[in-house]
Amino acid sequence: MRRFVNRLNELALLERLAASEQRELLVIYGRRRLGKTALLRQFGAGRPLLFFACPLSTAPEALRLFTRELARTFDDSLLARTRFSGWSEAIEYAVERCGRRGTPLVLDELPYLQHSVPGIDSLLQHAWDGHDGAVKLFLTGSSFSVLDAAVADPRAPLYGRRTAQLEVQAMSFDEVADFHPDWSFERRAVAYGLFGGVPAYAEQAARHESPVEAAHALALSPAGPLYAEPEFLVREELRDPGAYFAILHSLAAGKTRPNEIAQDAGIAHASVGKYLDTLRRLRFVLRETPVTEPRPERSRRSLYRLADPFLRFWFRYVYPNRSALEAGRSRQVLESVVLPDLDTFMGSPYEDICRQYLIGNWRRLLGWQPLRVGRYWDARTEIDLIAVDAAGERAAFVECKWGSTVDVPRVVRRLREKARAVAPFAAMSHRYLVISRTDADDEHHVRLA
Repeated sequence: MRRFVNRLNELALLERLAASEQRELLVIYGRRRLGKTALLRQFGAGRPLLFFACPLSTAPEALRLFTRELARTFDDSLLARTRFSGWSEAIEYAVERCGRRGTPLVLDELPYLQHSVPGIDSLLQHAWDGHDGAVKLFLTGSSFSVLDAAVADPRAPLYGRRTAQLEVQAMSFDEVADFHPDWSFERRAVAYGLFGGVPAYAEQAARHESPVEAAHALALSPAGPLYAEPEFLVREELRDPGAYFAILHSLAAGKTRPNEIAQDAGIAHASVGKYLDTLRRLRFVLRETPVTEPRPERSRRSLYRLADPFLRFWFRYVYPNRSALEAGRSRQVLESVVLPDLDTFMGSPYEDICRQYLIGNWRRLLGWQPLRVGRYWDARTEIDLIAVDAAGERAAFVECKWGSTVDVPRVVRRLREKARAVAPFAAMSHRYLVISRTDADDEHHVRLA
């Protein structure tokens, strides 16, 4: 039995829309494995809900399955024997009956139905416009580009009818850790570093003795369910997967600037920006600017990195070692490639964990609420995190250390020197913190382990 963990804010939104006295058209999107379907089924537990998992099939077969789901939802034996003349009649009937009974209508993975039933968007629009009751229509999709076009394109039939939208995102470290509550902090952190906040990955990882063994069984082994996962994700969304794979591999190797990425991936510099923008839109890649930038969206000092920890793991360890892995040497790759590099690899995930911890515990750690928390870099200086208050009067400079030994006084001295070089924050009141897994008796140290 699959576990449902967290998603309290998302459930609250669904409850609010279901209770609304107005018509509601909710668009739910997010990449695969984040739990959109599980969220809706949890919402539907104990309440009437017409949930249709759109099949990738023919229009007549999809209509037969939709009719069967209608009959099951309303416990209507007569409806079970009904044959609608077509999708137009079926959609009109479903919207009218769901609206009259206050039953939300969910079309899960609408892009599949769009493929099977050309014009389904127009049929939904016609039924929506023709119904005066408080109908609730929830549309979901993993293909962000297709679903967005269905409601955001001014030429689309459903344009202007969306009343709410929900992007189902990866879980935070604390949220996803609930899948393996008996693991130590170190194991939970490594699991987050390897699999990120994707519920489906975390649930599978929790069945193994340790996150490292989970990575071996799930991703390094050619028989593992996640061995080809990134290929599936990329090919589903993108028409030119080769170029995108090269870029993702470059990012996993530590290339962060567009010119570095273009050169490493063998892509024309003039084209790399277009590819990176597409990967950002799909939430595969993050664009970062120094926290000091007043207008980040226009800054030329941006860097790029992989947004998803599992993609980072896969392109760093699986993609370049496919030949050895498929030759049956997965254990060798684990022991000779992954494990010796694991502490280095964990630096970035631990920094992300520390950022979440700082934001969630600002009262105890800072005494004031930060407006911005982010990294800083220039030609000579890098600082893991800087937190700044809304008034621009206080700043906290933070270093995050995953290593097993940390010389806290030395790190603080170096952090003070770095802080002096951050000219925009020079006049602020400064606070210095070192977050690590070690024990240290120092006022500037925070143990997160």
